[in-house]
Amino acid sequence: MIVPANYHGREQAFVKHRLLETYLERLFMIIGPHQRNIRYVDCFSGPWQEGSHDLQDTSIGISLEIMRKCRDGLKNRGINVRFQALFIEKDKRAFEKLEAHLNSYTSSEVITTAYKGEFYDLRMQILNWCKQDDFTFFFIDPTGWKNVVEISTLVPFLKRPNSEFLINFMYDNVLRTHTQKHFNEHMRAIFGEVPDTDGLFPEQKEEYLVHLYRKRLKEILPSGSGKPRAVSVPVLYPTIDRTLYHLVYLTRHPKGITVFMEASEHLDLIQRRVRAEAKQEKRESRSGQLELFQASENVSREKRADPAEVKAYWLNRLSTSPSYFGIHELADMLEETDWFESDFQAAFHELEREGKVQNLDAVRKRRTKFIHFSTGERLSREIS
Repeated sequence: MIVPANYHGREQAFVKHRLLETYLERLFMIIGPHQRNIRYVDCFSGPWQEGSHDLQDTSIGISLEIMRKCRDGLKNRGINVRFQALFIEKDKRAFEKLEAHLNSYTSSEVITTAYKGEFYDLRMQILNWCKQDDFTFFFIDPTGWKNVVEISTLVPFLKRPNSEFLINFMYDNVLRTHTQKHFNEHMRAIFGEVPDTDGLFPEQKEEYLVHLYRKRLKEILPSGSGKPRAVSVPVLYPTIDRTLYHLVYLTRHPKGITVFMEASEHLDLIQRRVRAEAKQEKRESRSGQLELFQASENVSREKRADPAEVKAYWLNRLSTSPSYFGIHELADMLEETDWFESDFQAAFHELEREGKVQNLDAVRKRRTKFIHFSTGERLSREIS
């Protein structure tokens, strides 16, 4: 079984938590050498439907463990970073669980604080806790969407420098309400306009709505300190082939985009296997008979993009005059297309074999990557 028993019935939370876990560790280890203080804010922490008494299957337990692990890892490299975590929860019973857990979490590695109340009402108090210059990662993961993902609600945080965000954009709720007139004001608050999706296929609607929201978020970020960037990863219902929500990541650092998309690619395979297990369990429950093989064992990673489309993208982007492709260019491509780096690598390699493109800086040895974006290389179309 891929999904632990304590995530039974909430497989989408397992997928979400694996992304949070994978990305946070990479993020903190990358920025740690450049920061004296790292702050983490869980704006809707719960716990709500935890399955373990020690909250290991909640964003609370996961984030605290990652911060402790990263602090130890950085310290072993001679780097001392102070980690601080703030957890927000409005529900009385959930807050009592949260407070009890934090009181039992006697660790000098991570300093914890909890505020009881509505995220919306506590915004200025949260910002004061963040201080002015400390790097802060905001995890905004509500159970609903009203007065939460609206741009006006998030503006005070988006305008804060040295910040990154992971926002749960409740796509399925928005999809079902965005065409209803009595939700027009809510839609304007989210998108800056009432989206018109008439005539679009379901996949086109999803792409349009998510990209419009990402665009609006980026417009609020303050000028300077890098280009605003946003990508997202869809999390589907466990047994229905429909998107439940998108996890939208917002940053100013091109490396942040590339690392997040690497984590998302790993998550893509995990999600396929998780959903295969959930569907199999549902079939077995209906039939009353166990199936011979575990469904998740036969799931492999599928290409996120049509290889022909990626090849066409490369040919359109390249010319016979060499162009430099580094981490900034890769981030642009990932953000523009929502594809994975491996999709670009595979398509470029195929075009190389066809004699249509070339990497002028490639070392002619056995290569695990056909383009090294981390160092930057010159690429061009071949002259026919």
